[in-house]
Parts: sequence; structure tokens; C-alpha cells
Amino acid sequence: MSASKDLYESMGYIAKIEYEEPIFQVGQRFTIDYKINYISQKNLQGTWEIVDTKESPFYLCVRVLKNGKLSKSTHLNNRRKFYKSTIKQALEIKRNK
Repeated sequence: MSASKDLYESMGYIAKIEYEEPIFQVGQRFTIDYKINYISQKNLQGTWEIVDTKESPFYLCVRVLKNGKLSKSTHLNNRRKFYKSTIKQALEIKRNK
């Protein structure tokens, strides 16, 4: 580990993220709308599906195309890791509509 990382960790700024039991299942779909979810990146907008929960609280997600199939591309715009709070917020907004 570099000296700067050691310094920040000793000051309490950086903490190792512990594995958590997944609260979402593989196959769960959620929709992000950058206007509603307060996310400034337009490339995150759209429907996503969780494909891997091994690194929970981070979930590997793949973009769902307009025809309902999952994108096969490995490009960063089509495959992302989302933190559980982002997914939870997207599902709550959908539920409240």
C-alpha cells in the first residue's frame, strides 16, 4: 500500500468494504432515470439487471436493451458495478410512482 493510502486509512478516511449478504437477487431489474435519481451521468440512464452478487454490497449489472435482452458488450457503458444504495433508491422511486 502506498504512503498516502496508509495516511488516509490511519486518519479514518478510507475503510475496507466488508462483504455483506446480498439483499438483491441475480436477475433483479431496476431503472435509473438521471433526472429523478439525482445522478449526473446520462450514460447510467436506462434499465439494468443484476448478474453477479459475489462482491456485495457492489452488484455487477448489465444494461437491458430496448428489445428486453441483456447487452453482450463488455464496454463500460453496458456493464457497471452499482452500490446497493443506488439500486435501492431506483427501486423505491419505481415503487412510489
